[in-house]
Amino acid sequence: MSLSYLIYNFILYSALVCAVVFSPVIAILLYRSGKYRASLLKRLGITVDETPGIKKGDPVIWLHAVSVGETLATINFQKKIKEAFANHKLLFTVSTEAGFALAREKCRAADAVLYFPMDFHFCIRRFISRFNIKALILTETEVWPNLLYAVKKTGAPIFIINGRISDRSFKNYLRFSYILRPFFALIDRCLMQSRLDVERVTHIGAKPENVFMCGNIKYDEIKAYFSIDKTSVYSKFGYSDKDLIFVAGSVHPGEDKMVVDAYLEVKKSHPDLKMIIAPRKFDKLALLFEYLTSRGIEYEKRSVLIKNDAHRLLDVMVLDTVGELVLAYSMARAVFVGGSLINVGGHNLLEAAVFNKPVIFGPYMHNFREMSEGFVESGAARVVCNVEELAQRLSELLKMDETEYNSISKKSFSEVTRRTGASEKNIFHLQSLINSVIIMLISCIMHI
Repeated sequence: MSLSYLIYNFILYSALVCAVVFSPVIAILLYRSGKYRASLLKRLGITVDETPGIKKGDPVIWLHAVSVGETLATINFQKKIKEAFANHKLLFTVSTEAGFALAREKCRAADAVLYFPMDFHFCIRRFISRFNIKALILTETEVWPNLLYAVKKTGAPIFIINGRISDRSFKNYLRFSYILRPFFALIDRCLMQSRLDVERVTHIGAKPENVFMCGNIKYDEIKAYFSIDKTSVYSKFGYSDKDLIFVAGSVHPGEDKMVVDAYLEVKKSHPDLKMIIAPRKFDKLALLFEYLTSRGIEYEKRSVLIKNDAHRLLDVMVLDTVGELVLAYSMARAVFVGGSLINVGGHNLLEAAVFNKPVIFGPYMHNFREMSEGFVESGAARVVCNVEELAQRLSELLKMDETEYNSISKKSFSEVTRRTGASEKNIFHLQSLINSVIIMLISCIMHI
């Protein structure tokens, strides 16, 4: 532990010395880029934001998320923390300026939103001294040695929630395991998303008895769609529940051409088939429009229909709006989830499966490896590798009798239900450990 601590801080402070030496150049680059311009002094502890929602001595649960994605994933979880720990204040920190701006707007359950301090002794100590920390909760497996060491000295338990270790991160952790291993051992609970994450975090130093699989709290947001009014969705988009609709969601450039080609092939035998294609990259929309035109397809833009308060007329709609894809899935007979026919890593299958939809995706699902494997093993999904296979699977779903289709649909929804409930599992672990620490402290005080 001591050796790892010394090595880590030698590297850290050496980097700081280099930054000071080259500070004029770094300052100019930061100013020009705008990155950290507003947050640097706060993260160093030189300037301090006030926290009127937290008074001196208030018991504080400190939840940290890195940026926008992690912040969004924890919004509902923050509410659950406040419900479970009504006598505690919630401090929420983020590392990036984009995450900070979003947190200030969206994180209503937090009593204070601040920038996460840099992992230097003087930053960490000054930050912690302002609060009566009763628990530190880190998201996604973010490890900061000086922070962990300082919080551990206060006696507050340390948690990782929604823990995930990607292939790249795992390689990096293994590379520096001789430094980081002792710090993973300081974490009281590693609440991981999948079995693979459990294996990986244990391998790189977490104590096996402190590691649990609890799922992904982000997936719990999908439960909001359990009772959706599908009739209103059809009306909103201008379709009928009799329409035969293929929805291709989160489709990336290059992949979109394959989806369009498959649709045109299937439309030869199913002329009434309609398609909603939802591009992932809005800055590349012109390329999609150009390809649709080159294939002789007349299309409508969802954004234009909304702007003009117009009704849908054509068979192909480009969903160039934000926040409507999940609703579109509810109308589909067949669903393709993009980012998977090309080497992107895939997207969330639950957004379609929550509506009892069989899903189709390509071979590149490494960002959702455990989920995609589960869908395939249960028979809820089919993997396709090219245009021909995608067209074939679409045709199969369109021709399938209702009994077989409903059987697959039920399997798909089962994959959703077995992946929700992560928030409750995480809260249970927080309560069991935080409350036990409080009981131990009271017991010690009574015996003094």
